[in-house]
Amino acid sequence: MPFDYDFQMRIGAPRPTVFERLLRIEHLSRWFCGWSRIEPKVGGSFKFGGATCILPPEGRAWETTIDEGDVLRRFAFRWPIQSAETRVSYDLEDGPGESALLHATHRGVPIRETTCGSVQDAWRMCLGNLKSIAEGRGDSVRPDHSPVSSPDVRLSALIEAAPSKVFDAFANPAHVAHWTTGGVPRQEARVEPRPGGAFSVESVEEPDSVVEWVPNQRVVLQRSLEPDRRVRFDFEEKASGTAVYLTATGFRNGDLDGIRRQRGRWSDRLVCLKNFVESGASGFANHYDDQVRET
Repeated sequence: MPFDYDFQMRIGAPRPTVFERLLRIEHLSRWFCGWSRIEPKVGGSFKFGGATCILPPEGRAWETTIDEGDVLRRFAFRWPIQSAETRVSYDLEDGPGESALLHATHRGVPIRETTCGSVQDAWRMCLGNLKSIAEGRGDSVRPDHSPVSSPDVRLSALIEAAPSKVFDAFANPAHVAHWTTGGVPRQEARVEPRPGGAFSVESVEEPDSVVEWVPNQRVVLQRSLEPDRRVRFDFEEKASGTAVYLTATGFRNGDLDGIRRQRGRWSDRLVCLKNFVESGASGFANHYDDQVRET
């Protein structure tokens, strides 16, 4: 059964700036793919590839066709995936002040999971990086399709802010609720900043337990339903900000799907964290659960 993906995002840059980031190859390589060739016209060819694509290319590159366009407002292309004719579209509107509202859809996708985790999380990583570079900031975590070679998930992100500001995003319940969902929480987060305290990432009813809480340095969480599972965050001050190192451990032997899924899920959250700390908002305007549906 195919899936439709639907993302709404607020970007703190003028509409023409965002539209340019959607089409120019030097920008596409920072948020959408490793490399690309594009003829920006209806009927034009759009080829892209590289290790950071949402889906690994079937062959050397994906070969797609632009089938709709409206300068500075709309861009759409046909993307054949596993013999299915999927379609991606981007629609832009002016937002308040110098901002833009982006509506991105990917229709008719034949799969929900890929080698970097879920298709949804891969799209969210890409769109989060689009927001960051459109606003004049750096890109961050990209989709990772490398084979699982360790029972642990290890990720890192550089955030252009002091450790105290990054750590506050973990200590403040409203901030946690924002960046862990991408900007549209449906419930309050629970944060008890002490060993043994509760910390809700996914469920207020079944929160994680705080194992370590060292301000501006380290947070370690233990899963409530899987006591062997832990997620550790280490914060290291750098000349240009703060490096956040994530280590997730305790996966079952051979649970490759679970490791890939958590790699993708936490990659998306780190991109959301970076956008939140640096700009004040992760960017998404529709809830995580509303972004994908079976058709």
